[in-house]
Amino acid sequence: MHGARLLAALRERRPDIQAFGMGGPRLRAAGLDALVHSESHAVVGISEVFEKLPALVRALVALAQRARRERPDAAVLIDFPDFHGFLARWLRRLGIPLIYYVSPQVWAWRRGRARTIARRARKIITLFPFEAEIYRGLGADALCAGHPLVDDVREGLEKPAPIPPKTRRRLVLLPGSRASELRRHWEPMAAAAERLARRLDLELAAVRAPGLPETLFPGAGERGIRVVTSGMHPLLAAADLAFVASGTATLEAALCGAPMLVVYKTSTTSYSVGRLLVRVPWISLVNIVAGEEVVPELLQEHVNADRLEKEGEALLESPDRLRRMREGLARAARRLGPPGGSERAADAVIEALDSSPSRSRL
Repeated sequence: MHGARLLAALRERRPDIQAFGMGGPRLRAAGLDALVHSESHAVVGISEVFEKLPALVRALVALAQRARRERPDAAVLIDFPDFHGFLARWLRRLGIPLIYYVSPQVWAWRRGRARTIARRARKIITLFPFEAEIYRGLGADALCAGHPLVDDVREGLEKPAPIPPKTRRRLVLLPGSRASELRRHWEPMAAAAERLARRLDLELAAVRAPGLPETLFPGAGERGIRVVTSGMHPLLAAADLAFVASGTATLEAALCGAPMLVVYKTSTTSYSVGRLLVRVPWISLVNIVAGEEVVPELLQEHVNADRLEKEGEALLESPDRLRRMREGLARAARRLGPPGGSERAADAVIEALDSSPSRSRL
């Protein structure tokens, strides 16, 4: 999503720019010559990486070989830190300037990575102001462009809602954008939602991310849950509460002003290692950006139907808590910056490209 917005903004400024690499459907629609489809390589966790390791190695080799043949004027590395760590070494040997966008969350874990990135990068473009400050303190050319979600949500709110106006209170489920997340989150979310709807007379809706099959939402219809594939932002804007898998979706919900309960469950190995490495008190981006616990978080064994039902009811039955939460969400949303983040990022990329000879290939 961020890469697609960036490429579109780049092409508005430099129509002759060509780009190849790894990306999903949005980047491909924006004109990326996709050597690798990122949706088939998405992975979160530590033990989960091993399942996709052969495919990741093939993707790495394919990208490095293409870069060797074409010698692009710059490489824009968007998140995916471990994969891009290996790729960056190969690209540096080829003398290809590196631009980091959506900087890896070095402030949360493996902070030594920040020094490595600062040393390698020609330019670092961050989403949050505190990230740019970290890199500038390490001597890097870093700037905060602001978060593209501000524009994405604004545009999304202008689209029609995917379901009719609500006549009852609405609970929205965002169980995740990856199949592995659905397998861990859907059942407890759906079961808790069904119970709450029966007792509190709620309307239920769930968002199915692009590329996810309907089979990952078993029993939705029987439980009275309408599954939608578009219009997430107007749906959230009208929500009284949302169950949200930790990730970018928590920021989207914050920008929509939707009170939420954040959940996340991963493998035992990944969680155990993460607890040793992560140095921030929260897992959800909305709490991290706010710098305070705005929304409750349920992790691992606490992600179960009974706990979700209990916490969900406590929020829905407390107008004062919901009001305070909305105020905190508004504070977090303001910290994401003004509109135009992708355009500011594109200007920064062009500045780096202008020091390369042909200024046309990414």
